Amino acid sequence: MTAHLSKIDHHYSALLEDVELTPKIREILGGLDPSAQEHKQAISLPPECYTSEEWFEFEKRAVFDRDWVCVGHLGMIPNPGDFHAINMNNDPLIVLRDGQGVVKVMSGVCAHRGRVLCEGTAGNLDKLACPLHHWTYNLDGELIGAPEMNSVLPLAELKKQAFLPVLRSEVWNGFIFVNMDGHAKPLAPRLKRLTKELENHHMGEMAATPTFDFPEYEWNWKYMQENAIEPYHTWYLHRGIHDFAPSRLASFSEWDAEDDGAVYHPTGFLELDANFNMSFKCLFPVIKTLTEKERRRVMFVTVLPNLFFGAVPDGVFYYIIRPQAANRIVLRVGFLYPPETIKDRNFDYIFKMTVDGLCAYNDQDVASNASVHQGLKSRFAPRSRYAPKERTLSQMNRWLVQRYKAYGDALEARERAAAAGR
Repeated sequence: MTAHLSKIDHHYSALLEDVELTPKIREILGGLDPSAQEHKQAISLPPECYTSEEWFEFEKRAVFDRDWVCVGHLGMIPNPGDFHAINMNNDPLIVLRDGQGVVKVMSGVCAHRGRVLCEGTAGNLDKLACPLHHWTYNLDGELIGAPEMNSVLPLAELKKQAFLPVLRSEVWNGFIFVNMDGHAKPLAPRLKRLTKELENHHMGEMAATPTFDFPEYEWNWKYMQENAIEPYHTWYLHRGIHDFAPSRLASFSEWDAEDDGAVYHPTGFLELDANFNMSFKCLFPVIKTLTEKERRRVMFVTVLPNLFFGAVPDGVFYYIIRPQAANRIVLRVGFLYPPETIKDRNFDYIFKMTVDGLCAYNDQDVASNASVHQGLKSRFAPRSRYAPKERTLSQMNRWLVQRYKAYGDALEARERAAAAGR
C-alpha cells in the first residue's frame, strides 16, 4: 500500500492508493441516506461501518486522507526544537517547532531505508538523525548528512530526492491538525460558533501535560466519538459519578452545514465549578476569564474525525483517537491548563487525582464500548432511531456521510473514465 507524493503550496500531499469500489462498499454507500436525515428521522449507520475492515480502508481515504486529523497541541511543543512523535493510521509523524518556532508536521520515516525516526518519543532537538545509518535531516526535513554516500551521489544531488515530506498543517485553539491530501478546506472558518463559545478558555495559550496512551481498545473509532459526545447514556451508565452534571442539563445546537467543523454540546452543572473527579469539584484554580455561565458547565466537543475534548472550569481534558483497524483503537490522553497552574509546586500530586477521576469514567465506558462493538458484529445488529439526547449522533452522521459519498462519487468517476478510455 503506497502513497502518491506531490508538492502543493510548499507542502507535500500523500494520498493512499484508491480502493476498489467493491460490491460491499457499494452496498454500504447505498444504505447511508437514512442516517443523514434530520434528527427525528435519522437512524444509525449500518453496523458494517463499524466492523468491516474493507470499509475501514475506504474510510482512511475518504476521511483521514482528505480532512483535518488532530496530531497534538501547541502546549506539547512550546519552544523551538520541541517535538513529539505520533503514529496515525500506520504513518509515523513528527510534530515540531523549527528553529524559528514555526509548527511543522512531517513524515517520521527515514528516506533511506524506512527506519522510523523519534519512535514513540518527545523532547527537544536541533536535527533528526536516523539511528540505523545516521542519515541526518534539519528541522525543515531537508537532508543534511548521508555518511559514505558521496561515491554514489553527491549530497547536493541526493537531497533533491531524499527528504522528510512536510505536510499541510493548521492550528485551531492550540490543537494541531494535518491534512494528508493538501486540499481540505481551511478548518478554522468551519468552527466559528464553537470558537466563540470557547474564547474565554484561551485554549491556544494553555500549557500541556505529557500525554499518555491507553492500551489498544477493541472497538471502532467512530463509536469512541459517539459514546463521548452523546449525553443520553450518562444518567444510566455513569449514574452516581455523573450526577453533578445530569443529562437533563444538556443542550444542543442546530446543525449548520457551513459551520460543520465540530459536533458539540454543553452540559450544565448542579453547582459552580464542578468537575470530573471523585470530589466532583475543580481541583485546580478556575480559569480567571470564564463567566459564571461557563463555570457552570462542561463543553463536550468532537472535532471529527479523531479529536474529542471537554472544556471544564479549570482546564481541558482531551482524547486523540488513533485507529489501528476497524475493530481497534489507541487512545492518547492529555490535559491542558493555564501555565500558572502547572507551575504550582503541588501540581503533580493534585494532577494524579485528576487523572484517577477521569479514569473512573473511562473504566465504565471501556466495558460498555467493548460490549457494543461485540453486538455490532451480530447478524441481529440493529439500525435504530435516535433518542432526543442523541442529537449529536445524527449530526456526526451528516458530517461522515457527506465525506463518504464524495469519495464514492470520485471512485465512480474514475471507473467511468477508465471504461471510456478502453
